[in-house]
Amino acid sequence: MASNQLKHLTARDFTFVCHTDTLDLRENPIQSVDPDVIASLHVRSLVLGIYHLSYEVLTNIFLGISKSDIEQLIIQEGSWLIDWINKPMHLIDKDKTICSSASLEPLREKPLLDVDPNQLCIINGLLFLIPLASIGLVVISVLLYHYRWQLRYKLFLLKLAAVGYNEMRDARDHNDYEFDVNIILYDDDDVWIREQLRPALEERLPQFQRNVFGDEDLVLGMHYLDSVDYVVSHSYKTIVVLSRAAVQDRWFILKFRTAMDHVSDTLTEFVVVVFLEDIPDDEMPFLARLYLNDGRPYIHWTEDERGQECFWNELTKNLTINLRTNDLIPNE
Repeated sequence: MASNQLKHLTARDFTFVCHTDTLDLRENPIQSVDPDVIASLHVRSLVLGIYHLSYEVLTNIFLGISKSDIEQLIIQEGSWLIDWINKPMHLIDKDKTICSSASLEPLREKPLLDVDPNQLCIINGLLFLIPLASIGLVVISVLLYHYRWQLRYKLFLLKLAAVGYNEMRDARDHNDYEFDVNIILYDDDDVWIREQLRPALEERLPQFQRNVFGDEDLVLGMHYLDSVDYVVSHSYKTIVVLSRAAVQDRWFILKFRTAMDHVSDTLTEFVVVVFLEDIPDDEMPFLARLYLNDGRPYIHWTEDERGQECFWNELTKNLTINLRTNDLIPNE
């Protein structure tokens, strides 16, 4: 049936085909094919010359062949295969599949009817991902360079969390100072000092005998602020007692600032802040906010008996050691 100008292959065209060895359909301008017609052919060999056939016609022919008893397919114009594969494929999941022109290496020495188009899609996808991977690498490199300082900071925090750091203690003890403990307080808070702090120091730290309690124990014969500065700089530890009334007093804030300045000068955490009560945010002075923001040690007084036991334990621990300040680690 070669060179017969067949345009439409229907069942009527093959009514005579019965026990035929070879059917030759070359050089026919076939425009449509019924796959069931091809599947019903009782032939052993089918000869095709399909260079000029459309993708739809080829699809129907091979669909019919896959359902027939044809044992041999002879293609005399084999150059059609490359063009056929390069044409668009029908994809079931278009959003999840990437296909493009691909090498035919996976198809070598493989039966034509056993070719799985998904194999081409996988190879095509990999080839298509190469330029995407290159672009992604460039983008990642630019982002890493742009955010290099933030990344270094996060890596440093990760290192601190995993490895930790060594706390450096000041080598001097309280005997190397003229005073053991210096308490900066507001006059109205003297009751708490007399009823709570003094007895606790005498019981828990009996070795601390040279203590300065407020203005009444300042060095005589010196200017007020000079005497405050002298006592702060010559004391092993300084306790700053904060209350709502204290933060409203200008002289108290000046003494608090003096203690903080010495922390910066000596690089030693020798100041401990004790909050006698909760101070509202709108009443909290900037100096106290700065102290808390720097991560300096502080303790909150409570009326609960169990809470007070924890308070005294924490205060005792803070009064017995002086740590060196470490600006290389976060203050939180």
